Amino acid sequence: MIDRTSQIRWAFLVLVPIIAAGAAVNAVTLFAFGRVTPLSLLFGTLISVAVIGIVWWVLSRSALWRPAGAWPLLALAWGSLGSFTFILVAGESMTTIATAVGWEAAEASLAGAWPEEVGKSLGIALILLALPRLWSRPWDGMLVGIFVGLGFELIETVQYGAAGALDDANSDVDGLLFMWFVRAVAGPGLHVFFSAVAGLGVGMALLHPRLTTPARWTLGLGGPFAAFLMHFLWNYSWPSGWGAWPIAVMWPLYLTALIGCWLVAKKLARQVDHLLQPDSVLRRGSAVAS
Repeated sequence: MIDRTSQIRWAFLVLVPIIAAGAAVNAVTLFAFGRVTPLSLLFGTLISVAVIGIVWWVLSRSALWRPAGAWPLLALAWGSLGSFTFILVAGESMTTIATAVGWEAAEASLAGAWPEEVGKSLGIALILLALPRLWSRPWDGMLVGIFVGLGFELIETVQYGAAGALDDANSDVDGLLFMWFVRAVAGPGLHVFFSAVAGLGVGMALLHPRLTTPARWTLGLGGPFAAFLMHFLWNYSWPSGWGAWPIAVMWPLYLTALIGCWLVAKKLARQVDHLLQPDSVLRRGSAVAS
């Protein structure tokens, strides 16, 4: 069985190179955008910093929070940088597969949901393994997932905003603001929802002290699969006659999923003393009560 020191070392040995690779790729993209439309990057950076600050502050006021120093930045880095390497590796091939089997409506679903949710979920697991003293409670996976999803969503929106600025023939500002408005109205927080669901499953699987092995596998795979399914359905090209029902129906459902995860985490937090007691203590207490 691997000891904790080796676990931490190997987790960081995977995390750091993947984040570095994602940083290199994003640096090229952002540099190209910055040369043409620097205003879009400045605007995106300021908004991103503000959003991160607000989310961080809100989470830090929750009973679920444990002081984490600057380590949530690692989760943000994985979401905004590391996760993109999975898109580069698998995104185009998923599009090719969807086209080859004649399932064009699922092109965006497979190209986006599959690599993105696999990448984000893997990052959540690695971060929990890399920082076991900091994040050791079953619901910590959800908190890490929120930061991972937030990082991904913000860097993606920054890039979409820059692309929107370039696409507008009349004004960079109009194109930039329009794209940010669309992202803010048509499905805000989606990646946070997805990664929170995945993170709760991964965190329960890795950190819950009283689960059976089958239960760990079910939650560890079920959380990321639920996130993948949510993302897949959102990206799917539904018949045009259906209008905007994905926004009207799916977004509230996904928000409800996040709220449900939060309530589960709160329940776990109330039971934490009981969960962490050794089995011998629980059996002795049960015997006394009987």
